[in-house]
Amino acid sequence: MYPRSLADGDRLRTYARLYDTVEVDSTYYRAPSRAVVEGWRRKTPEGFRFALKFPRDLLDPKAPLESELVAEFLASARLLGPKLGPVLLQFPPWVRPGRASEFLTELLRTLDPSIRYAVELRDRGWYEGTTWTRLERELRDRRVALAWSYLTYLDVPAEVTSDFVYLRFIGDHDTVPAEEHGEVRVDRSAETARWAGRLLEREGTLEASFVFFNNHYAGFAPESVNEFRTALGLVPVDYGRYARGAKRLEDAVGPGPT
Repeated sequence: MYPRSLADGDRLRTYARLYDTVEVDSTYYRAPSRAVVEGWRRKTPEGFRFALKFPRDLLDPKAPLESELVAEFLASARLLGPKLGPVLLQFPPWVRPGRASEFLTELLRTLDPSIRYAVELRDRGWYEGTTWTRLERELRDRRVALAWSYLTYLDVPAEVTSDFVYLRFIGDHDTVPAEEHGEVRVDRSAETARWAGRLLEREGTLEASFVFFNNHYAGFAPESVNEFRTALGLVPVDYGRYARGAKRLEDAVGPGPT
């Protein structure tokens, strides 16, 4: 979505003229330095929000919880000040209930309660029986959002467990492979409308909502964003000349959500 003549360092400024939030995927692979975070804050306008992914190395249930590294990452995140949105704890599909349930409980206890959090769980077992009952209660008690994630292989419950909603339109890598990105390839209007309806049902009960699209959802995230905004009764974003050659909205600061 960026002109080829645009310098890499100017992409975030350009993105922030069009959208008011971004999900930062790069923090999933490595915690950002103080200088990087301060640069993000400096390059964006008031009211802009960064949703940071929690580092994956700190989300491994097979490893001991590294509370000091957790604290260091959150200290860096707080450098964004009022521009810090939710922190996403994105667990991979292989993380299933059991030992991971205890790990998640321990992790949630160590988190700074002044920051908003969302948890994404991609295994079906989390949403069944007593495991789901316990998980839902724990998230509500700690005011942590259950990420509403659109995945073609899993139907995540649209339960509100905090004062905000974190909605991710992910899709899959097989239906719309990366080499086919750049225009809408799959009609997902029914899915988009359904999730927009779920959000509208909570209108007036939430303080905020954070919604992100991956190119793998339908092929071209900017158009998916506009379809969703239209379903909510909002004005589409005029991304204009930035559309040509776009990869995904999150390119402003790193690879898109996976």
